[in-house]
Amino acid sequence: ESCSRRAHALPHPHGARAGVRRGVCPPSRAQRRRRRHRRQAASAVNVCTPLGPHGVGTGDDEGAVRVWDVRQRGAVMRFDEHSDVVHDLHFELPRLQLASCSSDGHLSVYDLRKGRLEARSDELEEELLCLAPLKGGKKLLAGSDSGVLGVFSWGDFGDFSDRLTPAVLGSGEAIEALAPLSEHALLFASADGVLRAASLHPSRMLGEVGRHADPIEALAVDAQGALAATAAHDGTVRLWDVSEAALGRRAARNGGSAEAETEDEAEEAPPQGKRRKGGKGQGAIRLGQDFDFSDL
Repeated sequence: ESCSRRAHALPHPHGARAGVRRGVCPPSRAQRRRRRHRRQAASAVNVCTPLGPHGVGTGDDEGAVRVWDVRQRGAVMRFDEHSDVVHDLHFELPRLQLASCSSDGHLSVYDLRKGRLEARSDELEEELLCLAPLKGGKKLLAGSDSGVLGVFSWGDFGDFSDRLTPAVLGSGEAIEALAPLSEHALLFASADGVLRAASLHPSRMLGEVGRHADPIEALAVDAQGALAATAAHDGTVRLWDVSEAALGRRAARNGGSAEAETEDEAEEAPPQGKRRKGGKGQGAIRLGQDFDFSDL
């Protein structure tokens, strides 16, 4: 659409709006929309999570949390409670609340019905890197850079109500990712590249599931809590059988401790993309660039 046509469409008798110099074409609606979108997306997005069928939540490197409606071209909410990078988001659907954690040592919870901050934790000593719910959403777990797994009671976010220390978890490395397995059990991935299982109440280490050569960046578990996927800085994605039966068999093979496979076992593994030989649930499916999901 040309500048002259837009100018003639303006309601002002001289074809220009008040405050716009004659002969200068005002920006079109599409141009204003693109400028607004560029301003909103100025910082790199570090984390993204779905918020129902039409919503998306993002956290960026500058500490901003935004809520987007995919039916609109722009963010519908923005929160600036954090002063450092936002590492993770958790959406609690029944409550329509969104939790965020950051390197600034704060957990923030937002009420998306009212579009406002609901609660904010005290400044904690640890950087909070990841979040996961447990016990049907009554507890919110937060992994930290110190290797401590903190536990918040939902609705009481001032400080941790409980802590699983590195002595309990068997690792002092930063906890990079979390995923619930059941009402009481969870998986956590550490910067040492090891995937471990633990339980809450009783708080104890359940054992090591497997390992990557480099730190694990992402972790996901299927709806049945039987299959886990990990992605790491070594450039691989691995699938693990984490069903209760598989964890029990692994513990039995290792003298009652569900330890990860050793480096020697890893070296003897078959080529990429093939399942390890042996009983069902004996570890990872190693994926390479040439992996074909028909192999499954």
